[in-house]
Amino acid sequence: MPLQTHNDFQILQHSNYGSLEKFIIEVLESFSRYAKEEDSLIFKHHPIDRGRKNYKAFIFEQAVQLGISKRILVLHDIHLPTCLQHAKGTITINSTVGLSSLYHHTPTITLGNAIYDIEGLTMKGSNLDDFWLLQTHPNRVLFEKYRQYIINTTQINGSFYGLFPPKLSFRT
Repeated sequence: MPLQTHNDFQILQHSNYGSLEKFIIEVLESFSRYAKEEDSLIFKHHPIDRGRKNYKAFIFEQAVQLGISKRILVLHDIHLPTCLQHAKGTITINSTVGLSSLYHHTPTITLGNAIYDIEGLTMKGSNLDDFWLLQTHPNRVLFEKYRQYIINTTQINGSFYGLFPPKLSFRT
């Protein structure tokens, strides 16, 4: 479960949570009731929140109350592709990690409004309680079509820190 930044617009405006804490509580409560006993839940801290907001103590306080603290991990620096390749699933509100999860063919559920929350890609229409026991992998052909569409219609090759390609030079 990738955590977004504490003040992420996606949490504040594109979800029903209003705060990351409410999202964390909902996921932990659902996990405690419906996940298999041998399952673990990994929270990946957002790198931009390092030094600004740390959820580790909050997550473990909630987990202790629910009796699941031994099944919870809170990590900061992990190799995300390796984690996604070995995960049973990814839970997000609307994180770019959700796109990476789909790329790695990992079952993904979004609990907010995400542009990639599409039937056949994510667990669209499923609820969190059911996700613990039934995960559907993204349709690879659909994902590749969606990926190419996004690349071709919304992306510009270049770097924020470098020069734009010559054919895209802008005048002020």
